[in-house]
Amino acid sequence: MTDPVRITPIGGLGEVGRNMMVIEQGDQRVVIDCGIGFPHGADRGLGVDVYLPDIRVLRGQPIDAILLTHAHDDHVAALAHLIRSGTPIGRIISLPFTIALVEAKLAEHELPLPPLVRVLPGEIVEIGAMTAEFIRVSHSIPDPAAIALQTAAGTIVLTGDYKLDATGQDLRRQVDRARLTALGDAGVLAMLGDSTNAQLPGRTPSEATTIEPINDVVDEAVGRVILTSFSSQIDRIDHAIRAADRTGRQTMLLGRSMRRNVKIAEQLKEIVPPNLPTLGRRDLDGKGKAMIICTGSQAEEFAVLARAARGEHPELNPGPGDTLIFASRPVPGNEGPVEEMQEMMRMRGVRVVTHHEAAIHVSGHARADEISEMVRMLRPQCLIPVHGEPQMLAAHAELAIANGLLAKNIHVGANGDVIEIDQAGLRLVDQVEAIAVPAGSDGLPLEAGEPG
Repeated sequence: MTDPVRITPIGGLGEVGRNMMVIEQGDQRVVIDCGIGFPHGADRGLGVDVYLPDIRVLRGQPIDAILLTHAHDDHVAALAHLIRSGTPIGRIISLPFTIALVEAKLAEHELPLPPLVRVLPGEIVEIGAMTAEFIRVSHSIPDPAAIALQTAAGTIVLTGDYKLDATGQDLRRQVDRARLTALGDAGVLAMLGDSTNAQLPGRTPSEATTIEPINDVVDEAVGRVILTSFSSQIDRIDHAIRAADRTGRQTMLLGRSMRRNVKIAEQLKEIVPPNLPTLGRRDLDGKGKAMIICTGSQAEEFAVLARAARGEHPELNPGPGDTLIFASRPVPGNEGPVEEMQEMMRMRGVRVVTHHEAAIHVSGHARADEISEMVRMLRPQCLIPVHGEPQMLAAHAELAIANGLLAKNIHVGANGDVIEIDQAGLRLVDQVEAIAVPAGSDGLPLEAGEPG
């Protein structure tokens, strides 16, 4: 008799962030993602910067492999926490850009690392009796992937964070609809799907739609342009560099993670370096034409932009004539600190441009029509909505029912639920404690990142 697949979400259900999933069959165990979460609402101001997954659920038992969907911090930045726990880990596996960023992040912790394995889309990786395949999707970072996990009970597909962007400038930015459809034709036992934008109607605009608005703002700028974004948003950074090239502006990257991520992206041919020589730090005080791309879009206390807003950055002193482009939106719950920082910049005489004034940001997550399309491509027998607050998970479930799934085969759950799935369907068989662990208790020096 075939053992059922047992799925335990440790994070990512009922919240945006802290994504981590344990999938087991028999004595085989894989973990999908291992990320941090961010405080919001009443949790803000309590001295906690980030939250970690509660890895006590693993009970220190060996993990055959950790599979990573992409390199955003809410999916990978708790890996050091897990490695430091001493839990045996066979391998960490993902696509090249994800592994490169993870390797750079983990190097800062000086920990003995399990093997880091780079695979290409479509490559099949054997993990004991299971196999894993990484399938290209589109998101707001290079090399995002859905993962098809073949088990003796059937195929489990984890979409990862995705949108169905059909107009990417590069084939590497487009979704492999043919492969997802082929998986659906062969039969998918369960889909674990991104729910972040499930409540929003229609489709998420393409990343390509931000190019012209960024160009327009740069064209209008009379002095320096300062653009802030997540350091992992390589396409948005590329749009800024190309706008600088077109208008004869030299560029400068400020922020450790910004310089590191762009260097990795250049090495992997995910981004083209600027045409003009980059600026040196001594040149930043000038009010001539320049493009400064920096970290700190989330008002992190010690990031470049927050220090500059307070007048504490040694090189960047924004003032009249400067234009500041916020090319990302605040993390949910972080709107207050970001707006406060923007107002500080306005008081310094800086022109501040946000997504309210220009279409300079698009989400990396699928809206309702795209989620429905994913359900129709995969045609899963069962569904577990993931990556979202309770109302987002519920909206995802409603979309699946509207597209033919039976309500009894959908589990809208919470972190710590233990769900068994086989050909008879799915069922909740247990619940374990899976709390949000303050990062301070681990002492991890973590940087903020985009929640998907």
